[in-house]
Amino acid sequence: MRFQVLGPLAASVPLPSAAQPRRLLAVLLARAGQFVGRDTLVDELWPDGAPSSAAAVVQVTVSKLRKTLSPGLGAAEAGQRLRSGPRGYALAVESGELDADDFLALLASGADDRAQRRRALERALACWRGDAFADVAGGPLLEAHKLWLQDRRSAALLQLVELELADGDGRSVVERLDPVVAARPADERFAARLAAALGAVGRREAALEVLRRTRRALWDETGVWPGADLVAVYRRIAGTEWTTPGPPAQLPPAVPDFTGRVAELAGVARALRGPAPVVLHGAAGAGKSALAVQAAWRARRRFPDGQLIASLRAPDGTPAEPAAVLAGFLRRLGATPAELADRTGLAGLWRGYTADRRLLVLFEDAVSEAQVRALLPSGPGCATLVTTRRELPGLCGARAIPVPELSTEDAWALLAAIAGEARLREEPEAAQRVLGHCAGLALAVRIAGIKLATRPKQRIGDLAARLADDRRRLDELTAGDLGVRAAVTSALRERSAAEVSLLRLLAAFGVPVPDWSAAALLDRPHGEARDRLDDLAAAHLLDPAGTRWALPPFVRLVLAESPADADEAALRRACEAALAHAEHARGRPAPKPDPALARRIAADPAGWAAEETGHLAAAVRIAGAHGWHELTERLADACTALAGTPWLGHAARAVSVLGLAAARRRRDPRAEAEKLHNLGVVHSQHGHRHRAQSCFVLAEQRYRALDDPRGTGAVLAALADVHLDGGDPRAAEAELREALGLLRECGDRRGQAAAAAQLGSLAEDVGDVRRAVESFEASMLLARDCDDGRGHDQAAKRYADVLRRHGGQDQAADLLTGALGGAVRTRERHWEAHVLRSLGDLHADAGEVADGQRFLTRSLALFEQIGHRHAAAYTHRSLAEARRRAGDPAGARRHLLLALDVFRELRDRRGAGYALLSLGRTQADTGDGAEAARLLRISAGLFRELGFPLWELRALRELDAVTGASPDRDRIREVLAKIRT
Repeated sequence: MRFQVLGPLAASVPLPSAAQPRRLLAVLLARAGQFVGRDTLVDELWPDGAPSSAAAVVQVTVSKLRKTLSPGLGAAEAGQRLRSGPRGYALAVESGELDADDFLALLASGADDRAQRRRALERALACWRGDAFADVAGGPLLEAHKLWLQDRRSAALLQLVELELADGDGRSVVERLDPVVAARPADERFAARLAAALGAVGRREAALEVLRRTRRALWDETGVWPGADLVAVYRRIAGTEWTTPGPPAQLPPAVPDFTGRVAELAGVARALRGPAPVVLHGAAGAGKSALAVQAAWRARRRFPDGQLIASLRAPDGTPAEPAAVLAGFLRRLGATPAELADRTGLAGLWRGYTADRRLLVLFEDAVSEAQVRALLPSGPGCATLVTTRRELPGLCGARAIPVPELSTEDAWALLAAIAGEARLREEPEAAQRVLGHCAGLALAVRIAGIKLATRPKQRIGDLAARLADDRRRLDELTAGDLGVRAAVTSALRERSAAEVSLLRLLAAFGVPVPDWSAAALLDRPHGEARDRLDDLAAAHLLDPAGTRWALPPFVRLVLAESPADADEAALRRACEAALAHAEHARGRPAPKPDPALARRIAADPAGWAAEETGHLAAAVRIAGAHGWHELTERLADACTALAGTPWLGHAARAVSVLGLAAARRRRDPRAEAEKLHNLGVVHSQHGHRHRAQSCFVLAEQRYRALDDPRGTGAVLAALADVHLDGGDPRAAEAELREALGLLRECGDRRGQAAAAAQLGSLAEDVGDVRRAVESFEASMLLARDCDDGRGHDQAAKRYADVLRRHGGQDQAADLLTGALGGAVRTRERHWEAHVLRSLGDLHADAGEVADGQRFLTRSLALFEQIGHRHAAAYTHRSLAEARRRAGDPAGARRHLLLALDVFRELRDRRGAGYALLSLGRTQADTGDGAEAARLLRISAGLFRELGFPLWELRALRELDAVTGASPDRDRIREVLAKIRT
């Protein structure tokens, strides 16, 4: 019988085709004539884990093999090849039956004659038909035996080719080793002998290519350079030294505290697998170089012929000369002085040197496409990585990867890597403020980290406070030769004077500027202006957000440090354009804007107004600063009208003050009265009651002097709200009644409707429910004839609140449903939120707590979106009542404490009374009677001071339920005497 293992497993008898019997036979042949334990066989047959039936499977497999190898013989009969024993199983193999034994015997033959030794080695190698056990996958024992046989084969081959080289038979060596080295290019031993043989037969270039290929394989597979033997062969064949111990490796050290940028690193890694240039573009200080170097280090093993780096910008900021860059690269690749002498031929020489190499080339701070294009390596195995402050769209086939601002998580990680995670955790809020002032700019975060690391005793809060000052921030963000100011200034120097001038004009607004305003600044068509803006955005000096453009924070700060005379004509054009568009949105006569913009405004005037209020406010500020009084006043009016009520933006007060100042300079008392009224409304919406009262009083005086009943009535109605919140319902009622008379006199039905609704709310507050109902009915009749139905819906909402509290739930539901439809139709989110709160209260009162909480949650979300903290506090109070009814006193208390904080901050005693009443009820529900009584007494006292007997009664009844004290009952009787139902 004959067995063959030096190649696919074979025998002189047909073997089973199943994998398990063949594996078992291979293991037994690897230990021919020796017993192999059953446990060892299990491990070999199932190297990844054996099943519970493994022992039985082994027995069945052995039985099948016995029938194949010794047909007709029992397990214990004489002549049985596959024997069993207490130590396992053994396969009997006679001399001459196993090809591996023949191979080893030929290797061991000690022939002294060189020719005989060559023949013996040739016969030994002829025993091989492929890799040992080529078609059998085994466990650790079989795999180790395979490697041992392969090592013996390699040793035999090495001996044979050395004998052939010694005999001068280079052609035989080439024929023998060519396929071996092609399959195993990282094997230095065979590569050295093949290169020597190729050199011996006159094939010098082929020999050098073998050596270069082996050097690349060594670097790819093991990260090492060629050993001394291979270097010596290269020296002998090439007649020169191999360049350095290996190819040029110019990459600078990677930043040790590099963090984040996971997506960008993955994108660069993918892109570097092809020959197309990879362009990392981002703002000055964004961390492009650190990212590029990090990515290059990760990819360098794929480029065994070297990594080259060059800055494409000279120290003085001018672009680097391509010829100087190429000369430096070629010198490092081994070009001779004679080759480098011809400066005009450097580009061709570079293409030749890179055609067959695998190089990674890093160009930093590229200025233009043409500069990079002249330096690109030609070989398909090369890769190019470019960093630049602007996109390079003209670089054909380039893969552009933006380097954006750091995410919050990455910025924190970088700051922690430099300053220490533990230190940041001691002052996490201050650390977040520091990161906020760094605006995601990697350079700014790094400098802040360095400042903290070099000042271990400094509080992070101190640094955050200094960075909060715009005038000092650039000074603070400097450490050694690192500075945000220098980086941004360098980027601005690259732009033309006209581009910098445009940036200054955009910066004057202090808010994102829409396309149409930029077109007015440039006095150019919209498309041309958009092209100019796109160019600046491509240079990362503008941040695009749809149709709006904002200056990055540090660009704005650098421009502010070197103010230049503003182009007043351009700014005036932009302010006039803002006024024209605002008037168009208000439906007033004005020059028509760009047709596309006109269609957009006409389609959604309220939406356009909501988007542009901030820009209009900035235009008011610019007009006021330049003394354009009439324009300032008209812009302030338009801005206030479009912003609506309440206007809670940070610019509301500034716009109102500027409008008032412009009216006074123009000595227009009517306009002054209007502006005082507007300013009072703004103060009132922000909770500044005393300031609001002062403005309203002054406005009233102006209107009375003008004998203007409409204006006087409107201001008196506003004053009534202030007096009501201040606890003077009698003054409020007197003002409302006078306002109604004045508004009736001039026929202002809308104003009468609003004043009547106010009077209805006041009547309920003082306990006259019947008069409240009458006032609301009158208000709704008056509002019904108004144009848009808005007054009717608002009166209906307030009326519904009264009805809900006094048993009219069904009518209240109808009124609120209609009011909600009106608010949605007119897109008044503020009013929609108020109606949703009333609907939530209605459902909660009716026991439909889940529905109530759903409406109230939507109301709270809307108030928070528009920044109306005061109204949101009332919704928190309503949510607390719903949570209390749902049996969640902890949730109710949480909402009430949030509401109380706002009411106390804004000095809203009425709101505080409501919240304390609910908080007392909540404490009573939890069994804390003493605390409940304390809170309810405070609430009742507040309502008594405000003159709201109905609410005082509610608080006293809750108090009586908690304490049962007769003095409280006496007070209840007194309050009841004041209430008329």
